[in-house]
Amino acid sequence: MRALTGQDEIAFHAPVGGPHGRLAALAASVEGRGIEALSDLTLPEWEEVLLALRRALIGPRIESETDCGDCGAGNALAFSTDDLPREPAAPLPLDGVPLRALRLGDLIALERRGLHGEAALAALLATAAGMEPAQAEARLADPDRETVIAALESAVAGLGLEIGTACTDCGAALVLPLDVAAFLDTELRTRAVTLLDEIHLIAMSYHWSETEILALPVPRRQDYLRRILAARALTEEL
Repeated sequence: MRALTGQDEIAFHAPVGGPHGRLAALAASVEGRGIEALSDLTLPEWEEVLLALRRALIGPRIESETDCGDCGAGNALAFSTDDLPREPAAPLPLDGVPLRALRLGDLIALERRGLHGEAALAALLATAAGMEPAQAEARLADPDRETVIAALESAVAGLGLEIGTACTDCGAALVLPLDVAAFLDTELRTRAVTLLDEIHLIAMSYHWSETEILALPVPRRQDYLRRILAARALTEEL
């Protein structure tokens, strides 16, 4: 797996499309394999790829925050992706028939169609249950909608990752599902926000072009930034 570069990160600045498509393009690029091969992965397999990608590009440690649902206190979370238990479960049956295991290609196709909300649910149900779109829409309108939603959620649960902890203020149990694709996409988009500032600073200091700076591996770019900031701090002390 090659090193992450600014050229990879810039794709997450003002992104278009959906997270699975963006992350698949990134994984294909840094791993040197086609998106077609990735598209055939089941969702648990895809989340394993994303966890390995995150570990290689950023590291295994994740730091985040969440609010307690009982007392509202903020809680800091710190854990390693290596410690997350993997418990993929078979999709729940619907009307006595097991739902088809969805694949990455199904989610990318959904993103390309730009579907959201109820339309996305109906499209996923049609794919997983082998229904016509109109049948899926009608099935979601049935009185047992919650049963349908539960079955559909089980088909897209991936590895079924959850983070378990307790509120530091009131001690209430906190169990948080981890959507690996959504988390990593948000993380990369957050990093991309600062990328233009980093390009600007390096370009001002070394007079390199944007293309040259984006081609740098991320660790090398950070090394230059540290030197620039250290030199500035030294100048301010004098």
